[in-house]
Amino acid sequence: MEIVSYERGVRFNLRQALISELTTYGVIGKGPDGMCQILNPIYHYCILQAFKPEINGLERDYLPEDTDFLDYLMPTGQINMELLLDNFRDFIARVGFRILQVPDTPKEFVGQDLLYAYFDQFVSLIRGVMYLEVQTGRGRMDLVIFHNGQKYIVETKIWEGHRRYQAGKAQLAAYLKLERAVAGYYVVFDHRAKPEPRVETETIDGLTTRSYVIPVVQEAPSQQIQDST
Repeated sequence: MEIVSYERGVRFNLRQALISELTTYGVIGKGPDGMCQILNPIYHYCILQAFKPEINGLERDYLPEDTDFLDYLMPTGQINMELLLDNFRDFIARVGFRILQVPDTPKEFVGQDLLYAYFDQFVSLIRGVMYLEVQTGRGRMDLVIFHNGQKYIVETKIWEGHRRYQAGKAQLAAYLKLERAVAGYYVVFDHRAKPEPRVETETIDGLTTRSYVIPVVQEAPSQQIQDST
């Protein structure tokens, strides 16, 4: 999961037993920078799926009261991605420490896992199609949603510092240009003890990116109290 979730990755070292075993089975290899990388996007996708529970226990909290997923469709049939992602950010805040109770999911990946499940439920309801695309062998994945002739691109990462955060915006803009899309969304999960939540909308060369930094709770309140004493 360190290889899959973090762009900074893990140094490739065949003398390390786990790395040697994964290399033997053809799951990982040595990248050009000397770091481990997943050799096939299909393997990356399967690893993520293996850690995704069928039921995470938070499905009923996705939406505030008196709200339906269909409320995020515009009269034109387009998806209001800003409101949909604003609600996801608020959902993570609403559930708080219960995010740690999602079964069988490493906490480093729980934010991305919940975003994928959230979109999966929404897309199924509106009869759209969603693909998970892995752009590199580690640390970066995109959710691509197709609905009513429109394409929506959401890139997700884990916070690894301001430099990587800003670089991610440039990567998304380049990807939007390649895909001939005019807007994209960038969601970064901040696992630090003192996270810095933010929402930013920027337009560069006619391409609009909306970026979210979403704090992810790391400890239940009882544990935080115990540690402070």
